[in-house]
Amino acid sequence: MSDPKGSPETTFGQRLRNHRERSGKTRAVLGGLVGRSEEWVRAVETGRLRMPRLPMLIRLAQVLGVDDLGELTGGQSVGVDRVAFAQHPAVPGIRDVAQRYTLRRPDRPVAPLSVLRSRVDQAWGVWHGSRTRRSDVGALLPALLSDCQDAALATDGDDRRAVHSVLADTYHLAQHVLVNAAEPELLWLVVERGMAAAHVADEPLALAGAAWTVGMLLRGAGRAGEALTLVDEAAELLEPRLSEAEDDWAGMWGALRLHAAATAARAGRDAQAWSYWDQAAEAARRLPAGYAHSWTMFSQANVDLTAVSLTVDLWKSREALRRAESIEPATIPSRERRGRLYVEMARGYHAAGERIATTRLLLAACDEGVDAVRYSPAASAILDDLRASPPRSIRADVQALTSRVGLESA
Repeated sequence: MSDPKGSPETTFGQRLRNHRERSGKTRAVLGGLVGRSEEWVRAVETGRLRMPRLPMLIRLAQVLGVDDLGELTGGQSVGVDRVAFAQHPAVPGIRDVAQRYTLRRPDRPVAPLSVLRSRVDQAWGVWHGSRTRRSDVGALLPALLSDCQDAALATDGDDRRAVHSVLADTYHLAQHVLVNAAEPELLWLVVERGMAAAHVADEPLALAGAAWTVGMLLRGAGRAGEALTLVDEAAELLEPRLSEAEDDWAGMWGALRLHAAATAARAGRDAQAWSYWDQAAEAARRLPAGYAHSWTMFSQANVDLTAVSLTVDLWKSREALRRAESIEPATIPSRERRGRLYVEMARGYHAAGERIATTRLLLAACDEGVDAVRYSPAASAILDDLRASPPRSIRADVQALTSRVGLESA
């Protein structure tokens, strides 16, 4: 296979095509993942359009699993990780605790397991309920994570496994706060420590939650095959007890099926994506009305939301919008997920060339918390396009959107 970077004379479009073909993506799938049309990808690859600006270059690199922008541009080496995220103010405090290494047991009484579990559950509630979720949860995490670490060091016997299950959930929450808002090295450290804690807990539900979280990073790194293998293994771990276990086991199993569906869609595997989605939809139908998993938010509403994401990722924007318009946002029991719905709808309208609707939907996403746009690579790419050429009739709306994302506190 040819070197995707090519010779110095290789054009940007040729490099892009080489990387796209190596990743197994069609032009339509790549376009959908970066908020552009199949024809746009064709025009860039054939040289009819010039190399895009930095935000789109970053998005293309992320989707194609390219770590060095020089692989696309042919220029000097520039790590994608160095320019792909805007650090959130909460990150340093979380970093200090996540990078903490000690063998000493705490010299003070540790918090009871029931108290730690309650605090973690409350923090997840803040994540899904707050408009300023990264700031609010980011303020809670250093103390919460430190207390869970201390309890894990101080606890022996059967309680040690239960404490590590809570510690794993805390690391999963930290991953949500850090994604697209911190350096990848820190993100990987957090998810790996979460997986290690889940292994100590040695409990199927804890291991499945860790697989769900690690799979998110694998998918984002372009490692779709590894992500699918991991979440399939986790689903198989839960299956023997699904018929008799509590609802959260079925909820986690359904979340793993949705995870697999999204991963397959981003790899352009249409039939496989919908097969996984069908399994998740059936799991949701078997759960009580109004059920939502406490932190993955698996529910009927989340199944419907994922269907919108799949159709956008598979470059079926009109179908995506038809599905989205049938969802009542109030049925989604999470501000974070409602914001995601509006971003997915904006992606669909943007792909259809309807820039006014796109802008209004990104503003609606901001109403659920500006993080929905500020820390979403897809939304950021769309916003960059709107800023470059705003429709005259809504120029003030584009300026308002830019102001909210750039200036409003998280």
